[in-house]
Amino acid sequence: MLKIDTIYKKGILFVRLYGVINKNAKLELEKTLESAIDKVGIKYLLLNFDNIYYINSDITQIIEKWSKKINENGGKFFICGDDKIREEYSIDISGTTFKTKDEFSALSMINI
Repeated sequence: MLKIDTIYKKGILFVRLYGVINKNAKLELEKTLESAIDKVGIKYLLLNFDNIYYINSDITQIIEKWSKKINENGGKFFICGDDKIREEYSIDISGTTFKTKDEFSALSMINI
């Protein structure tokens, strides 16, 4: 089961993920990102994977799709907690995604 917490702070939408990302959870995450990026127009987004215990490799598709969309809109797509993901699940993070050690580091990487 996946729990998604979102908070909008200083121009960045922080999406904190807790639990498991499987096929069903992937669809839920897609809806959340679609709503934020396509409908609301969020330009700066951070996905926090620090509290994920299992992840389906399909997450790569989500990251690639939405980081490309954010970049096309002139924004930045951030990820924290990616070390655990890459190490445990061999997931490659695309070159259009900014990696941060924590959520606060993303704030210093943008000027709003």
